[in-house]
Amino acid sequence: MDPDKKRKKNRGKRVQDSSFMDTVRASFIRWSALEKWRELDDLRTTLGMSLEQAVDEAGRFPNRGRYQTLWIERWKSEVRSETTGADAGAIFAAIEKAVAAALDDEEAERKAQGDRPLEEDAEYKGFVDGALERLLQEGDLGVG
Repeated sequence: MDPDKKRKKNRGKRVQDSSFMDTVRASFIRWSALEKWRELDDLRTTLGMSLEQAVDEAGRFPNRGRYQTLWIERWKSEVRSETTGADAGAIFAAIEKAVAAALDDEEAERKAQGDRPLEEDAEYKGFVDGALERLLQEGDLGVG
């Protein structure tokens, strides 16, 4: 086998196994879950809501536009009253699970409707741009 072809094949496998966009997607899920966690905590501490009230209020997702209903349904199915009595770690895990499932649902709906992919969503792009900016500020990315 030609050495150049072998190198390209091996590089392709390495790149495929550690895709930047796969990392970005997982990071976006974690970031979104943390944002919801902070919102939930804010509603409780600032407005004095009970945990159950805060869970209901945080589950609105106005920023998801026409996909809002998908997110609300996932929130209601994953972050429910049984979870609200649990410890903080269990609540965050439920939030993260709801966000990941809702994102999957949204991506499937976008594809079915022929809409732009998630990567073109303003919130997603903003997250990626912010993360890249922080990386660039930290220094060498191993390019150029």
